[in-house]
Amino acid sequence: MNTSVLVSPARAFKALSSDDLRRCAPSVFADHARPGVSSRYTFVSTEQVVALLSAEGWEPVKASEQRVRLESRVGFQMHEIRFTRRADLEAGSFDVGSTRAEMVLQNAHDGSRAYRIDAGLYRLVCRNGLTVADADFAHVSIRHVDISAEAFTKAAQSVAENTPRALEAVAKWQAVQLPQATRVEFARRAAALRWDADQPVMKLLSPEKLLTPVRYGDAGVDLWTTFNVVQEHLVRGGDRYLGYTEGMGIRRNRTRPVGGLNEGQKLNKALWTLASEFANN
Repeated sequence: MNTSVLVSPARAFKALSSDDLRRCAPSVFADHARPGVSSRYTFVSTEQVVALLSAEGWEPVKASEQRVRLESRVGFQMHEIRFTRRADLEAGSFDVGSTRAEMVLQNAHDGSRAYRIDAGLYRLVCRNGLTVADADFAHVSIRHVDISAEAFTKAAQSVAENTPRALEAVAKWQAVQLPQATRVEFARRAAALRWDADQPVMKLLSPEKLLTPVRYGDAGVDLWTTFNVVQEHLVRGGDRYLGYTEGMGIRRNRTRPVGGLNEGQKLNKALWTLASEFANN
């Protein structure tokens, strides 16, 4: 089972301090690899990578780590840090509904995954923390063998150079107005990315429910707004629907939030790919 430590709206405009990072994701500060990893595994602390990215003008604004059951993995498990350009934080102005570029770093010190840096987006209205799809935007994966500070600097530069393309996609999607039937089809296909076809929720939760705006500012019918409304429903959960359980009769059910770092990133990228398909139709 995994968990994420969320950042408050106020914190979203400030860089996290070392103390903040330590509270959110202690595994960031591991000073050696988990005992028992391959002899070819090269340890480079995430703390040092944070410093390298800071030197490139990126500051951490959100951090989380995987919840693990094995005591031997505690302090070495997968963790994720989201970075924002220092210039965006220093500007101090970020209007409701605006979207900014982010960089997403994932790593683990137990040999379970490589360092990975992805392009991301942050939308103020719902603080959705998107990670955009690999098919269209840069990501860099660095194995824990023969790695160096130069490799991380180049990786950060590569992703940073491509984040403006994600913002260009946002502008394009905002201009795409969707008929209601198309919005329902988008929601239906998006739900299939979250749940298997044989799960009761797929029959009992209507696509229209996923299109219901959570807040006043999301009443638009453009692709970008539709995408964000559906994404928030699927990721955060909490939607009620009626179901029938044999022996218990009709019961009120509630969708669950997406749990875990991998699951959330996988769903976000799949939704991004789906929206890209609708944008090109």
